[in-house]
Amino acid sequence: MPSFEYSTPTTVDQAIALLNQSGASALAGGTDLLIHLRAGIVAPKQLVDLSALDLNYVRKDDGIIRIGAMTTFAEILDSDVVRRDLPCLAESAAEIGAVQTRNMATLGGNLCSAVPSADSAPPLLVYDARVKIAGSDGERLVPLEQFFVGPKKNALKPGELLIEIQASVPLPRTGARFLKLGRRKAMSLAVVNVAARLTLGQDHRRVENVRIALGAVAPTPRRAKRAESVLQGSDVSESLIDRAARAAADEIAPISDLRATATFRRESSRVLVKRALTHAWQMATGETKPND
Repeated sequence: MPSFEYSTPTTVDQAIALLNQSGASALAGGTDLLIHLRAGIVAPKQLVDLSALDLNYVRKDDGIIRIGAMTTFAEILDSDVVRRDLPCLAESAAEIGAVQTRNMATLGGNLCSAVPSADSAPPLLVYDARVKIAGSDGERLVPLEQFFVGPKKNALKPGELLIEIQASVPLPRTGARFLKLGRRKAMSLAVVNVAARLTLGQDHRRVENVRIALGAVAPTPRRAKRAESVLQGSDVSESLIDRAARAAADEIAPISDLRATATFRRESSRVLVKRALTHAWQMATGETKPND
């Protein structure tokens, strides 16, 4: 492993100042970075450990759920707020590695890795999440959809730091579901992961709002907007959900690799989108409860 300087700032301003130095890299949970260090993929001159910053929290303020970037997936799973209001995110947190990984890996680190298969990305995309970024010029809010700019590339500028993830509390008559397909039942990278959120009108039939997002089927985690348009404003039905699922499969751009062929990913996406939307519909009507 290459040698490097090691710093542990206690404030966000101190962390930003250190990250503005040449060759500095941020260390969150370290579950990805340490592997890359050992493999020689990265060789920072300085590691800026973010563990002493007050950025591990889940708060609910005025209809906004705020999650600190250093919040671990174990803490997300333990959060009553997340399980109640953002069940789709809780479902994805349960799919992150093993217990030891969930105790270390952070939500902010998972998003900043910007890998196409990141399990936390589709749920947060369907919740219309925003990320708060801090830098030398102050803070800015960026829709998560704009945060992923390419495979393993995010919208952070040099010296900037992701400090918080925000999502609005879902409206009544909302259901959501996260589903993941891997090559084994646990501790597996996603071959395809899918999230769906559905909000119904007072008649429990008309789709007032819908979001569908997928991972591992394009260069970045992405929403299936054409599939959403199939459902938006219409009375939900099994046939309509089937149409939306087929539309989602048609608009993705999967590749073939060691884990799956493009054809398999496309067909799996159709199946998972259909299942996720059906479950979200059942939740929105009260037929099922979160995490059933």
